[in-house]
Amino acid sequence: MTELEKKTIKIAEVTRVEGHSAVHVEITDGQVTDVKMEVTEGKRFFERMLLGHQFSEMPHLTSRICAICSAGHVLAAIHSVERASGITVSETTRLFRLLMQMGMFIESHATHIYALALPDFVGAQDVADLATRFQAKFIEWTKLRSLGAAIQTTVGGRPFHPVNLHVGGLSHYPSVAQLEPLLAQLKEYQQIAVDLCELLLGFAPPVRRTTDPCYMALIPPDGEYGYMGDRVKASDGWEDSIDNYKEYLGEKVLPYSHAKQSNARGKSLMVGSLARLALFGDRLGRMAKPLYEKSPIASGDTNTIWNNLAQALELVDAIEQSIAIIGKLKSTPYQIDLHDPRKQSIKAGSATGATECPRGTLYHHFVLDDSGKIMEADIVTPTAQNVGRMEVDIREVVQQAKDPTAAEVRDHLETLLRAYDPCNTCATHMVSISYR
Repeated sequence: MTELEKKTIKIAEVTRVEGHSAVHVEITDGQVTDVKMEVTEGKRFFERMLLGHQFSEMPHLTSRICAICSAGHVLAAIHSVERASGITVSETTRLFRLLMQMGMFIESHATHIYALALPDFVGAQDVADLATRFQAKFIEWTKLRSLGAAIQTTVGGRPFHPVNLHVGGLSHYPSVAQLEPLLAQLKEYQQIAVDLCELLLGFAPPVRRTTDPCYMALIPPDGEYGYMGDRVKASDGWEDSIDNYKEYLGEKVLPYSHAKQSNARGKSLMVGSLARLALFGDRLGRMAKPLYEKSPIASGDTNTIWNNLAQALELVDAIEQSIAIIGKLKSTPYQIDLHDPRKQSIKAGSATGATECPRGTLYHHFVLDDSGKIMEADIVTPTAQNVGRMEVDIREVVQQAKDPTAAEVRDHLETLLRAYDPCNTCATHMVSISYR
């Protein structure tokens, strides 16, 4: 009886991503038999820590899950509590929240593309090498990153963990005079984002695709391209309310990872920029849409590597949307919803809130009692939804390789995983606790 040939691929630490993760692949007689995407962040019990706190604390406690995604957690928490309590806000408040979201997208997308992904395509070892040998690109990143941070500081009070956005309103409404410098920078840096798209359009993916993912994203209202909504759409042809997220996501605990794993009605899914463009790319604005239409994404290419380009297209669109939002705020008298939790009517109830973050759809679900205390909490992050698809991608890349153990294959796997822009810190949440 011939002994089976067994090989193992191990990446102890996937570099240039947010948080810690590892890859383990087993190959038997040339066939991939096991793939594990191991998120190795320390255990974090955020949902449990929220219990007993007041509704008004949810945006600011959950923002501490991750600095990079903090604005997204604030907005998702606000959405959940306001839906549960029937709170509505003015158009002015809505516009400032959208502007805050655009700032998060500009900063996060720019940081991922330039500092984390671009070194793979220009031959730089890391961001320090990029800064040394590709100084112009490094300067472009600092400009866009600073622009995103400035928007979040103006609207949220600081660049991370915003303190100005609350359930029911803002504690301070930035003046038109404070928005003017942002508007000038947005217009000045718009071409940088366009040029970045052109650059990424010229990079061929180092790995191939064999199976199409199930894409999923929130359905933006009013036929626009956006990042808010109460319903999701899947590329498999179905839609559902975000209130049913537990049914269609099928989240489960993995024995080898501190991140849970989700699916889309039983199929591995992908959320994030590429998913949003695959579903709603025809809604992009005047600047981004022509770039999208000449991209492989518009032609139906589902190679995960194109998520880098998808983020660049959203970067262009976020700048254009920010200019339009500030224009509306300048031309319309403010409708003030000053935040005061003592004057808000809170009733017992439960609801799910969701928002699109740079990495995909983020869900917050809270159950409130009649005093406004949190009785139950559940948070599902984009990376936790993408983990299953990452494992499919890893399997396919390794199976396609002539020599799976070659160093080049490991490099390609890291490039592929970085394209997801994973936030392993956000993905690590409640795991079962056994008291003995």
